[in-house]
Amino acid sequence: MSLEKIALIDIGSNSMRLEIVAVRGDDFWTVARYKSSARIAAGMYPSLEILPEAIERAERGLKDFAGRIAFHRTDVVRCVATSAIRDAKNREMVLRRLTSSLGSSIEVLEGEREGWYSFHGVKNGFDLRDGLIFDIGGGSAEIIDVEDDLPRRILTLPLGAVRLSESFFSNRARPTAAEWKRLERYIAETLENSGMFNRPYPTLTGVGGTARGLARISQKLRKFPFFPDIHHYEVLSREIPHLSKKIGKHLSSEQSRVLGVAPDRADILPAGIAVIAAIVRLSRAPSLTFSHYGLRQGLFMEYFRQNQEADEPIFAETLHRLSRRYGRPRDLRPLKDTYSTIVAGLLPPSVGPQRTRILTHTIGTLDHLPILHTAIPNQRALWDLLLHGELPGISQKDRLLIGLVLCQADDRGRSKKKPHPYLRHLSKSDQKILSIMTSALMLARKAVILHAGESPTISIRPALIRILPPGSDESLPDLRLEKTESLDMSTGTPVSVQWFTLAAD
Repeated sequence: MSLEKIALIDIGSNSMRLEIVAVRGDDFWTVARYKSSARIAAGMYPSLEILPEAIERAERGLKDFAGRIAFHRTDVVRCVATSAIRDAKNREMVLRRLTSSLGSSIEVLEGEREGWYSFHGVKNGFDLRDGLIFDIGGGSAEIIDVEDDLPRRILTLPLGAVRLSESFFSNRARPTAAEWKRLERYIAETLENSGMFNRPYPTLTGVGGTARGLARISQKLRKFPFFPDIHHYEVLSREIPHLSKKIGKHLSSEQSRVLGVAPDRADILPAGIAVIAAIVRLSRAPSLTFSHYGLRQGLFMEYFRQNQEADEPIFAETLHRLSRRYGRPRDLRPLKDTYSTIVAGLLPPSVGPQRTRILTHTIGTLDHLPILHTAIPNQRALWDLLLHGELPGISQKDRLLIGLVLCQADDRGRSKKKPHPYLRHLSKSDQKILSIMTSALMLARKAVILHAGESPTISIRPALIRILPPGSDESLPDLRLEKTESLDMSTGTPVSVQWFTLAAD
């Protein structure tokens, strides 16, 4: 299969980004990401004229992108421009100059189309059927109401972080109390009059530079191991006011350094976070989840899906790609199926069938793969994949849980070690799930090994697990009980495990 590379450029109001994605058959991965802090919208409000110095910054950034695209020998280039160029009075002149610098055509996206691509980017990173998505950029905010897996409504509102900072503050770095009150009142009135918040939303997903900034601040304060990767990162809605207060109405250079805020975003981030806080309050969603996938991923998936359709959950697509990329020819099903059956019989119903599927299938796949082409899975390679790999459809919380299950299953029986530092990021209920799933993995490994790599038949009753030969049935008269052992499966009481074989003729 031939390798193809796609270059995706997003000319935003605050920054420009280039993403290069490689495609081979049904597999794809990100090759490189680049950013240019062009700030093309700086100084354009309220006149809506892009300034000469901003155009020059954008030209330099696009010339740099053109060199990188040539270096990577990309086959396809797709460049889009959003709010700043869309709204500019001198739009045609700006486009002419920027097109000349890049050497490729630039498409200006209308607000609804921009929201549509943001929706498809999120949709290809989450199994999202119902909820609200927002994408806060420098010049505008796109808000998408999702119902039955489709965008029911898409709105573009003038609530971009650069636009608000320049329109309401005489000094963006130090807004006055009166200016801040006017800003908050304007944000609330604009959102309330949009007609978008007439129902509570079960999920809320944030996309764009402002959302990334807020997520990374939260991760920094929590010392979260995935920093700076924010995809699938979740913050409870009740925590957003505390974060907003921590950031305040302006960020000093020292605060920016401590909180990990990029210098080109520090002066506009407070206004953008005020928009997020208002959306969280009006949406009545229990939590806010952040997505790294947005506009550029939507552009890519439109290209990638031209000749194929997704017919399985996002996490399952991810596991198939991992199996093709890191695996060797062998059947992964015996361990996955055995493990899934045992776990489903032991986990409390509160875990839910979808999360159980994601956890068990991912653990069963990763435990059986020679990760990163090593002869056997090793913990360092697994943690590198789980912490830094692109795993759409698998949340960060579940990635931590998966890694700890695999780690503890290998460490059981050895001398006692200090608790793993990532354990503190799991809730008490997830720590209970961790114990059950670790015990179940060890039992599943043993069962598959003893049956020469085949899936045994598993029968689960309260406090009793029966492991029968592959393809057999409890009603068979020639089953022979080989042994019974009592195991601590972390369910609260010991579980009796009965091992059966077929009686010899």
